[in-house]
Amino acid sequence: MTIWQKAYLCIMPSLLVVDDTPLIRSTIVRLLERENLGFSPVFEASNGMEAIQCVRREKPDVVFMDIRMPGMDGLQVSSLIRAEMPDIRIVILTAYDEFAYAQKALKLGAFDYLLKPVRPAKLIEVLNELHNDIRSASAATDQASLAEKAAPPSIKRDPVRRAVTFIQQHYDRPISLAEVARTAHLSPSHLASIFKNSIGISYKQYLTAQRMDAAKRLLQTTDWSVDVIAEQVGYPNVTNFYRLFQRQTGQTPAAYRRQSGATPLADHSTSVSSDGI
Repeated sequence: MTIWQKAYLCIMPSLLVVDDTPLIRSTIVRLLERENLGFSPVFEASNGMEAIQCVRREKPDVVFMDIRMPGMDGLQVSSLIRAEMPDIRIVILTAYDEFAYAQKALKLGAFDYLLKPVRPAKLIEVLNELHNDIRSASAATDQASLAEKAAPPSIKRDPVRRAVTFIQQHYDRPISLAEVARTAHLSPSHLASIFKNSIGISYKQYLTAQRMDAAKRLLQTTDWSVDVIAEQVGYPNVTNFYRLFQRQTGQTPAAYRRQSGATPLADHSTSVSSDGI
């Protein structure tokens, strides 16, 4: 059951708190229970691997994610969650000296961030915003479904065209199926179905292909670093970009650039260093 269906049926959204400090987890859980903030059940995880296992098992609607944890850090875990379950809202928990990490998390598609120690008033504010966002998404999806059922067959393909246009215009940043579906005025599951029937490949495959084509052009025509190119085509996590590029082309980005005999058009005055990321 999706987060929008839960909201529509008045089922409380669930929440996972991920932090390696038990006191922080218990403080957030107690506040949720005391203030009756409308999230249930509430799960806990003390590290990245526990978080991934819980997300796959319980499919929470919201995740509060600490950035600094042993093993996998919060950015790595958030990236995996966004890839597997893009509808989950992620709120980053960060200290003052980790603000740069919070900014990266927002680029990955995080809903918001909270500074530790978490102030109760701010936590309540963010949770209320989450509830409003869930309700708005539910209402929009329900209206889109009604409009879609009433549409004549001759315009059934229009949502796919809107989705394709949106992807072509926004592939250079993290986008989810839910976001594309809202643009197409369809539910995510239905857009995924008609997109594959119309285009011949899945939404994710099409998005990846657009990004890989753009990356190849940049490798051939600029002297930008691979880190910068990855971010320019929608992959803030360069490790994910490397993995996907090799899977798609059978080569590393550097090997592709050498084999293509690229002649960069950008000079050193216009190139961007990876130190700036």
